[in-house]
Amino acid sequence: MDRWLNKSRNTVGSSSSDANENKCVTPNNSASLKRANSPPNKQSDTGTSATTVSKRRKYDENYISFGFIHENSYPQCVVCSKVFPNSSMVPAKLRRHLETNHTNVKDKPVDYFIRLRDQLLKNKNFIAEVTKTENEKATEASYMVSYRIA
Repeated sequence: MDRWLNKSRNTVGSSSSDANENKCVTPNNSASLKRANSPPNKQSDTGTSATTVSKRRKYDENYISFGFIHENSYPQCVVCSKVFPNSSMVPAKLRRHLETNHTNVKDKPVDYFIRLRDQLLKNKNFIAEVTKTENEKATEASYMVSYRIA
């Protein structure tokens, strides 16, 4: 690009055909000019499709101090059992939820939240076991009825 600029400055006194050749901008040169003038971290608009990449946050074990556990790649509050989107897995947002919605437990030690986590997971497993046995019995009864009808 510097060579092109230097030639256009030097060709002021040269013939008109040389000046037209130096001033001609090809599509390849225009794309390189756009890339050269754009900031280094931004994507240039050279005809490529812009894809948005959302940042997926990962759970940190320190989030239990805010009262959150990792549930299927989403944060879940151990106090109210509410599941939040992945974009809410920011320490400031987790702390804000704890301080605004659960003011009575915001000063509790980490051991308190660990006990709540264990209790929540125990209850989930219990519910899964109860519904599984009822579903099996219901399915068996349905087969028996359909067998007698047939």
